[in-house]
Amino acid sequence: MIRTTFILLLTLLNWGIILSALSLVRDMPRPLFVFFHYGLNIIVFGLVFGLFYKYIGSPNPFTTTITAMAGLFLYEFVFWKFVYSGDPMQYLTFIDWIVPAFLIASTIYLVGIYLS
Repeated sequence: MIRTTFILLLTLLNWGIILSALSLVRDMPRPLFVFFHYGLNIIVFGLVFGLFYKYIGSPNPFTTTITAMAGLFLYEFVFWKFVYSGDPMQYLTFIDWIVPAFLIASTIYLVGIYLS
């Protein structure tokens, strides 16, 4: 239970870092913004979960990935439904949401496989 809570907190931290960084560069040209978004997801989640796997460990990278992604979906839902006052549908696109979610899940899982 403690490990699950820690994974959810790490995911929230990563999500907050990425959301803050993306809000700072939102005026970038679209191709650069998308490239930055994808790279930032891989780097931030890779580094933080790399440290998690190295120093705390996980019995199963798949379970860690599922837990992190469930938390991420929950944070996204709460943010877009209750916090953000803009049009959330503009961000729920393949390029802006599905690909980054796939990159995040893949990064968490592959780092876990490599470091476990």
